[in-house]
Amino acid sequence: MGRAFTAQSDLVPLYLLRYDRENTRRAYAKDLETFFGCETVTLEMAASVTFTDVNEALQTLESDGKSPATQRRFLASLRGFFGWLAALGFIDLNPADRHLVRRIPKTSDADQLVTVLTREQAARMLGAIDMTKPSGARNFALVTTLLHCVLRRSEASDMDVEDIGMAGEHTILRLKRAKGGANQTVKVPDHVAGVLRDFIRSSGYHSGPVWRSLSTNHSHGKRLSGSAIYKIVRSLGRQAGIQERVGAHTLRHTGCTLAIEGGASLQQVQAHARHKNIETTMRYVHQRDRLANSAADFIDL
Repeated sequence: MGRAFTAQSDLVPLYLLRYDRENTRRAYAKDLETFFGCETVTLEMAASVTFTDVNEALQTLESDGKSPATQRRFLASLRGFFGWLAALGFIDLNPADRHLVRRIPKTSDADQLVTVLTREQAARMLGAIDMTKPSGARNFALVTTLLHCVLRRSEASDMDVEDIGMAGEHTILRLKRAKGGANQTVKVPDHVAGVLRDFIRSSGYHSGPVWRSLSTNHSHGKRLSGSAIYKIVRSLGRQAGIQERVGAHTLRHTGCTLAIEGGASLQQVQAHARHKNIETTMRYVHQRDRLANSAADFIDL
């Protein structure tokens, strides 16, 4: 199949077929466009890249103040793309090989501060939703689901009515194309399930996307994107008078933290949040303990 490519074939769409998550495809496409300076990447262009070009691109990202995490994702995009070309036999050497490119500083998850709302702030955010507006019921159900099911915004965007089901006496949400590639299942607490079902019933949709645009333009009735969900949550955070930048992931962090503070074990939170490693879950405990029991409080001049 690979030999059917020509020197002028656009390689990016073919490369992105490897990935089933839309967010991954979008991010990697953006990184490749940034690196090559155009959307279309031909074999001729790719074959001319050297490890010096990759290192210079990484240096530019660092000079522009991009975080190590952004730099690592950018490098992963390039490394995967050129590795794919090498596997097809189009190039002999991956110019983004780890032995050829600059080292990106590592950051510990335990040292990274995440924005977490207090219980009072989360309640205030729900209370700030104007239930008299057409979007009120949707936004209330959305925020409630994000908080209690600790969903990523892409997982929320992908939700269909058909994904909500039962396992014995428990309501569950089946996540398609979740992070990690496999389908996953999340328990929906009874009171959240009630909010969800009331909203779905009142919306009149019996199938398809749970969260839809209510705009009066051409997007009306279409599935809300992850970006649209972020903007809704961000706007609600401002309306609630919360100073920190609030996004869908803030609600995920908040749900995990409130679960731990409520008595859930780390293993329970890890399973509910679908963290691959327990270290990811531990950062919520580290952050809380580090700030609550800091040596800074003992310094008295």
